[in-house]
Amino acid sequence: MTSPLDEAQSLRRCIRELAALSALSAAWSRTDPRDIAASLADVLLRSLPQVDFIYVRVLTPAVEVVRTHRGQEAAGSTREIGHTLEPLLRGGGPTPTLANPVGEGTARLAIIPMGYDGDCGFVVAGSQQQDFPTQTDRLLLSVGANQATVVLQHKRSEAALQETDRRKDEFLAILAHELRNPLAPLRNALRILELRGNDAQVLEQTRDIMERQLQQMVRLIDDLMDISRVTRGQVELRKERLDLAAVIRAALETSRPLIEESGHEITVAYPPKPVILHADPTRLAQVFANLLNNAAKYTPRGGRIWLTAERQDQSVLVKVRDTGVGIPDNMLLRIFETFTQVDRSLERPQGGLGIGLALVRSLVELHGGSVVARSDGPGQGSEFIVRLPVDPLPRKARAAEEDGKQVSTVKRRILVVDDNKDSADSLAMLLTLQGSEVRTAYDGLEAVAAAADFKPDVILSDIGMPGLDGYQAAQRIREQFHGKRAVLVAMTGWGQEDDKRRSMEAGFDFHLVKPVDLAVLEQLLDSFDALVGKAGE
Repeated sequence: MTSPLDEAQSLRRCIRELAALSALSAAWSRTDPRDIAASLADVLLRSLPQVDFIYVRVLTPAVEVVRTHRGQEAAGSTREIGHTLEPLLRGGGPTPTLANPVGEGTARLAIIPMGYDGDCGFVVAGSQQQDFPTQTDRLLLSVGANQATVVLQHKRSEAALQETDRRKDEFLAILAHELRNPLAPLRNALRILELRGNDAQVLEQTRDIMERQLQQMVRLIDDLMDISRVTRGQVELRKERLDLAAVIRAALETSRPLIEESGHEITVAYPPKPVILHADPTRLAQVFANLLNNAAKYTPRGGRIWLTAERQDQSVLVKVRDTGVGIPDNMLLRIFETFTQVDRSLERPQGGLGIGLALVRSLVELHGGSVVARSDGPGQGSEFIVRLPVDPLPRKARAAEEDGKQVSTVKRRILVVDDNKDSADSLAMLLTLQGSEVRTAYDGLEAVAAAADFKPDVILSDIGMPGLDGYQAAQRIREQFHGKRAVLVAMTGWGQEDDKRRSMEAGFDFHLVKPVDLAVLEQLLDSFDALVGKAGE
């Protein structure tokens, strides 16, 4: 029978050991996980002299440590003990037992998980004593395990933050580089126009250069905006029933200039029968164009690219394969993370921000699909496989929709509003060349006055302007008699969903994000007659 003196001594020892264990996290703040595991095992062995061994496993990074009263176990013995304990770590009962791995007889075990369900690791103590583990034993083991868990989780979070910070810095450096690349030829082109602007051949070559570089900058900025919207869950898919082949053709049209410029040969294989999807045609074409662009960028000149589509039950697989630089095995899963790039070498001629594949995965998943990457390693090419659900319903006829697509031949009266004079004047010149009657205004107040005097059919207006902004100008124009019938189109660099909502509330009919694709603007203007009629109803 235990005497009161023994109980008092045991309680004092427990309090002393608890105090020592509670200070461990502060001592480990600058210690790596391997040393934390070793230190924890040493301290627990001293605190629990009745145990035969202490086993500590840390999951990330993988660390195993065994301590006995003989000292540290050899690496081989540690792995054997860990293998023996493995089946008991997750659900071995209240007091599991096993043949003592470091001595004679049977060892009774106390298994304490570190973190939620052992997501940081485990602490195991083994003893031949029949009353092991007592409540005091479990308390001491739990306090030690909790102290290690706090430090390990902190180090894991710290490492994740450092990795995020490193990737952010790397991304900003890449972004600066990629945005500067088009600026150099644009600046050169402007100088050429100053020197030889009257030479028709030089003018055409210079214009082509400027258009290519401008498109490159637009693509970079569009990707940045898209990944931002996807990350915040603000991408709204405009789904319709469509033929997969039409989407692939649209993607090829986007990517073919880069493929041909790189001297690659591309082979495309469509399914033998039409495959109908319920999807956003623009976003899906963006997915395949990104994959084709990646294949072109990361394949040495004169390579081969294959795009194949095949039906599999209620899904369709679209595969993009190349003979390019390949992907290391350890990057096959990380390749879809934002700002991740496989090849960061200075010699790579085509740039990128490391967000294209992250965007691909997000858009595919929004369509209820999946995407995986495959590669046999560096220099062995790569393959990306997109799986999408097939629309089970037959495609409906679109004759009425096609009949409605008519090109307007009416001479339009258009008011262009922008505080950037160059932007307003250049757009006005383009619209005038296309046969419209155009006036310009360079601030909100001037726009309100011009709308009352000119009575335009369409108003293309910037939002951010000094004095009276685009929202306020639109509201005042709508108060005018003719302003109620005009079609108001916001043209601005602000493109978030909240910006579009504010435009609609202010009285705009449409919201276009700069730089506006002229083909989109022309299509919108071609339909303005119906829009004006609707506004006047």
